[in-house]
Amino acid sequence: MNRDELLRDALSRSWYHTIDLAPGATTTGAVDLRAIAPKVLPAALAGRRALDVGTFDGFWAFELEHRGAEVLASDLDRFDQTEWPPANRARLALAAGDGGPGERFPLAHELLRSRVRRIVSPIYELTPELLGGHVDYAVVGDLLLHLRDPVRGLEAVRSVLAPGGRLLVLEEVNIPLSLLRPRNAWASFQARGTDFNWWQGNYRCLVDWIVLAGFASPRRKLVYRVRARRTQARWHVAFEAQQ
Repeated sequence: MNRDELLRDALSRSWYHTIDLAPGATTTGAVDLRAIAPKVLPAALAGRRALDVGTFDGFWAFELEHRGAEVLASDLDRFDQTEWPPANRARLALAAGDGGPGERFPLAHELLRSRVRRIVSPIYELTPELLGGHVDYAVVGDLLLHLRDPVRGLEAVRSVLAPGGRLLVLEEVNIPLSLLRPRNAWASFQARGTDFNWWQGNYRCLVDWIVLAGFASPRRKLVYRVRARRTQARWHVAFEAQQ
């Protein structure tokens, strides 16, 4: 396909991420994080190596690249490799067909003339060897709620950060539990009531996950409501922590 055909193909699809592919050409995404990125990411990352964990369509990876970083983007190839709650796996795998978390990533990658390198790996198996060395900055966006073991996942991310490296976590926050139990870590266990989620933590729970994984006390950068389709327009918090 030539570039115009690729662009038409991309714009005809439904995406998870809203991504500007060209002037006046934006994907139809379920979530729109474009206004959030400049509020939570460093303005410049030139000379740094960065990692987007669970990249999916690639929004955070491309935003990191726009800021000058050498970017790696990790994710799985197939939906049946994910940690969907067991009761839902057969039904969700059937609905997904041959699709996978990265099926649209190559389209955006080519149209943006990106140099991001995609790596197939679950979060738990990230290592410096797999990434060709340590990274200076890592983003984990809306992934912890899909993991059986969020702390173990964050430990793996910490293992690939260079000394002094920084982590950005963007995650749904349970507002009622945050108000009812502000001083204690609580989480809503959602594996039987939702298709894809395991946990939705309150504010203190998210902080404790990060600290237990070995990071210095996280600093809150932003509390925000995602601009998204109705069921995904939930409250989030962004934390930055140091290795």
